[in-house]
Amino acid sequence: MKFAFTKIATGMAMVLAASSAQAVLTSANTLTIENDAVTADIGTPASPLWTVTSNGTMLDSFFTMGGVKAKQAINTQYAYLDNGASLTLTGAAQSGMTTWVYYGAPGSNETIGTGLSILSASGDTATIDMSGWKVDWNTTQDIPMSTGAWSAGFTNGVGNLTCDAGSGCAAGSAYTLKYTATVPTGDPSGFGTVKYYAEIHGTVGAVPEASTYGMMLAGLGLVGFAVRRRKQVF
Repeated sequence: MKFAFTKIATGMAMVLAASSAQAVLTSANTLTIENDAVTADIGTPASPLWTVTSNGTMLDSFFTMGGVKAKQAINTQYAYLDNGASLTLTGAAQSGMTTWVYYGAPGSNETIGTGLSILSASGDTATIDMSGWKVDWNTTQDIPMSTGAWSAGFTNGVGNLTCDAGSGCAAGSAYTLKYTATVPTGDPSGFGTVKYYAEIHGTVGAVPEASTYGMMLAGLGLVGFAVRRRKQVF
């Protein structure tokens, strides 16, 4: 009986493993925001000057302003996104999910309305609805970053996500999310026509789905019931 139980349980584990191997990014996943750079202000209160004091091997999460997609000198159209934060993909609004210092003033990214959600996912790639992406900087709130995609391969309000090759974007795999936008002409913030680029690196996490655990427990319960019935018969 123990052999039969073990055999059935092993079969169920293999099914779950196969399902995981074929996984794609879902709304149950989270996306950590990571970097290992350390920055410091070496200027004065009246004239801040941010610089990198150390920079490791990890790919850093950052944004740029002005139509450049490569990291520039800190405090010059460029800033790191907060390390240790995370993004959810459930479509819920998120406030202050990334923080940074830009030209000596604090800022943050947030989403309003529909938040972030998955538009499509296949294998190691996905497209993310980022039409609710906003920027707060200094005393200026809700600078819109939902339109004006400006680089080849980008669509208004859509971020392009790529995971480790062959990972299926399963939990634990590394990802890169890239996004471009342009502040609308005449925006009250005064940043109209300025081009924005975000590049976010991190790890795919997962929120356990109750249905998955429920199905597994139900299956094991049926196996145990069958074993007890066979014991009673013999």
